[in-house]
Amino acid sequence: MNWAQRCQLSRLAVIEAERIRLSEKIPHEAPIDPIDTAIKCGCEVRFLSLASLEGVYSPEPRPTIVLGSERPAGRRTFTCAHELGHHVFNHGMRIEELNARRHSGIKSHEEFLVDAFAGFLLMSQTAVLRSLKDRGWSATSLQPEQVFKLANFFGVGYGTVINHLALSLRLIQRDYAEELMKIHPKQIKTQYGESTNSELVFADYHWRNRAVDLAVGDILVLPQDASIEAEGKLEYVIDKKDSVVYRAINPGLARSFCHEREWAVNIRVSRKNYEGLAQYRFLEESEVK
Repeated sequence: MNWAQRCQLSRLAVIEAERIRLSEKIPHEAPIDPIDTAIKCGCEVRFLSLASLEGVYSPEPRPTIVLGSERPAGRRTFTCAHELGHHVFNHGMRIEELNARRHSGIKSHEEFLVDAFAGFLLMSQTAVLRSLKDRGWSATSLQPEQVFKLANFFGVGYGTVINHLALSLRLIQRDYAEELMKIHPKQIKTQYGESTNSELVFADYHWRNRAVDLAVGDILVLPQDASIEAEGKLEYVIDKKDSVVYRAINPGLARSFCHEREWAVNIRVSRKNYEGLAQYRFLEESEVK
């Protein structure tokens, strides 16, 4: 694939990503939940606990996306947007397996297109620039923990943010991207005493327009003066310098808020490695029974 073809496919990806945002009335500067968006676009979304599975898209008998629930949360988010791209561009049946992704060579035009679509859908240029401005950060001087927080905000992986900033949006140089890539997310997780098998999520006062999604066992870091309505969904872990650390302990819905800042965010907790329809993943145990 030559440079001109890449540019043409990237433009098509941007156009379709923006069309989805407009049709679903999602603000340009807002993060997006691709699972909720895929459902609104007419796809059934399911989770399957299978270690080798990244994702599946099948147009028959009805448009369906299957996501591997054992994959990291950021990977699932990107995979869902990727599979939604196959739906949007009418690519037909697709099966993405972990080992196949690791050992794949040059991407086909269709795979490049849906990867670009996923990136622009999840992290539009307007949304990225707004998120940086709100936090007073510069793309050219981002520190690893700031990149990690951006990844949380957009619901994607640490490396995905870096690649998108460097390759798609051209906001950072490749050599700087390579330096940031030398830091592994688990190095940040361990600073909060968290297992590398669980997720660590930072939610600040600029987190708006999207719920905070966790699984049982995940860690949530909230601002020091934020209150929570958890009803047994979160447990206190420890106070940090300017924040409070909580652990998700039961499926269901919770909320964090700060009246002084006129800020609030919904928190949704699912079971670990949930299997089933996506819209039921946050039901409490009693509701499932």
